[in-house]
Amino acid sequence: MLARPSVHHPLGTDNVGRDVLSRVIWGTRISLVAGFASVAIALAVGGLLGLTAGYAGGRTDGLVMRLMDAVLSFPPLVLALALGAVLGAGLTGVVIALGVVYTPTFARLMRGQVLSITAREYVDAARALGAPGWRIAWHHVLPNATAPIVIQASLSVAFAILAEASLSFLGLGIQPPAASWGSMINAGRGYLQQAPWIVFGPGAALFVTVVGLNFVGDALRDALDPRLKV
Repeated sequence: MLARPSVHHPLGTDNVGRDVLSRVIWGTRISLVAGFASVAIALAVGGLLGLTAGYAGGRTDGLVMRLMDAVLSFPPLVLALALGAVLGAGLTGVVIALGVVYTPTFARLMRGQVLSITAREYVDAARALGAPGWRIAWHHVLPNATAPIVIQASLSVAFAILAEASLSFLGLGIQPPAASWGSMINAGRGYLQQAPWIVFGPGAALFVTVVGLNFVGDALRDALDPRLKV
């Protein structure tokens, strides 16, 4: 227990003798699944709500946006904590809670893109040719609104991973003995003086993953935004 980093244990062992490196690698799967799955839920639900609100307008737009404003009125982490407590600890509850938290972001972004695109000339031309509304939305509006949505999704994955680690750190996420970066940091904070490597491993993995995903988001923005191309 609490063995220092060595050849056999590059990141040492924790307070019960488990290899920290193995648990960091195992926790990577949980963190990535939580990040990508929650953002996928938010992207699907929020994108559909934003597309419906922006294209339909009127009362539908007002109802959907007021609902999104109600969700946004809560601090994200507080709302995730409340939903996690209701849904129960575990990966499924974390994914659903984070999906609900990030849904308004995609809904508002999609609505803004739809309102901008529906004012373009090619949409007016499609209407003049007699194309039905669903065809215009599916073939003309949605494809032209995907670039900023994809960029926002890549950036949101990093924040979702941070949120999952926060929930696990507070005890509402992945439960022991399953490995999660947040729960590993929580378990190792009581041994910072004599065994700081328990916290260093998952902390470094979390840092590298979030920074890497932010770089990916910036690269996607540079590649997909025509205004940045020279």
